[in-house]
Amino acid sequence: MATTFITGIAQRPGRSKLKTAQDSIFYIENPKKTRNGELVTAFRCSPKSAPLEMLYEQSLREQETGRKVVQKYDGRKKSYLLMTMRQSFAPGEVTAEQAHRIGCELAERFLGKKYQYVVATHIDKAHIHNHVIFNIVGSDGKKFRQTKFTPRHLRDLSDRLCRENNLSVVEPTEWQDRRYTNEKVTSYRTIIKIDIERCIHAARDYEDFLNRMRELYYVTDTGSVLKFRHRTNGQQRPVRSYTLGNGYTRQELLARANSEEEIFDPVTISQKLRNIEAMIRAVGFIRENGTDFDRQTERLSKTMEQTQTTLEEMRRKVAVAQSIGTCFDVLEQNGRVYDQYKSGSFTEQEAREHEDKINLYESALATLRGNKIKTDGAAREKFRAELSAIQEQTAELEKQVRRIREQINRTEKVREVSERVDADDPIIASKKGGKHLGR
Repeated sequence: MATTFITGIAQRPGRSKLKTAQDSIFYIENPKKTRNGELVTAFRCSPKSAPLEMLYEQSLREQETGRKVVQKYDGRKKSYLLMTMRQSFAPGEVTAEQAHRIGCELAERFLGKKYQYVVATHIDKAHIHNHVIFNIVGSDGKKFRQTKFTPRHLRDLSDRLCRENNLSVVEPTEWQDRRYTNEKVTSYRTIIKIDIERCIHAARDYEDFLNRMRELYYVTDTGSVLKFRHRTNGQQRPVRSYTLGNGYTRQELLARANSEEEIFDPVTISQKLRNIEAMIRAVGFIRENGTDFDRQTERLSKTMEQTQTTLEEMRRKVAVAQSIGTCFDVLEQNGRVYDQYKSGSFTEQEAREHEDKINLYESALATLRGNKIKTDGAAREKFRAELSAIQEQTAELEKQVRRIREQINRTEKVREVSERVDADDPIIASKKGGKHLGR
């Protein structure tokens, strides 16, 4: 069971933007709460320099648009600097590692790859919980917009992840479920067709077919038209059978019910063509790889695991290198302002106006010195060359992961086709983009 919460982080009174961001992010990264930082993950930034990198991305947006990210509004309306969300689990239901993995998946699904974020799992309380702080400005330069539907969307994603990991979820009351449900309901016509097929296959004759349908439907047989209205599912008006498509007029249903053989073939020409295409592809795959699907899947899964481990290590290296590169960019962009500030040529008013740039410069300088990296031009070019090489290696590993995943999916599809052929299933290949309809 997991509860969720989302809100904004505004610039705190008497503190700069950088100080506000540092206080918020460094709080959730507290080593005492996150097992010395083991339960901290960042995306498109480094945990140690996340405040600097997020505010730098905001400064780039301000330069492009000429508008401040944090606006000053009159009244109750607020303009946020960052966004934060929390996911709390029931005591004893998850381990720290499982909670952190679910928190990372929640952040990835909710934010995509658009916003910089930091995920931290706190284990200092009985209820393990995740904190996520993300930049309010995305990679496209647009700000995150929270609406009245945002908390609901976050909760639905969290519940879906809990179900995928065999965890309990908070069940809504009957009134909430009726008001807020977004479940897609199968149409009445589809339900009628499904019940007709079920009853007509079990019926001995036409009268037996009508009697079986009457158990669920109000049936009207005028001699030329057959009508059905469900007794319990809320259907208001009867549906004429001939409007359901080919094979569903009264005469056709009469002939099908009284015939010992199946007159109406539910498998369409398009479905048969998809079946043939699927079998041809399966035969080609089996000739090349054999029919031991379990061994193939196991081998591909091991390769996938090894490749993903290497890929995660490379991504960590990229994140660190990008953080250093951001620090160099900050120094290059704000160096002139900082030199004027240090030389004392700024008035007090000018110093306040450039406070954000000065703070960013000092934070970037401290980060580079803390990593024992020189700040001259040669060091900058060297780092950029290293970053480019690491990014190329990472891109190649990502291609390998995609290829392996495609091979696994193809193996599973061929396995499914093979099993359906063995079972004489008339529906071997599913319609592309279609969904299985249930009651």
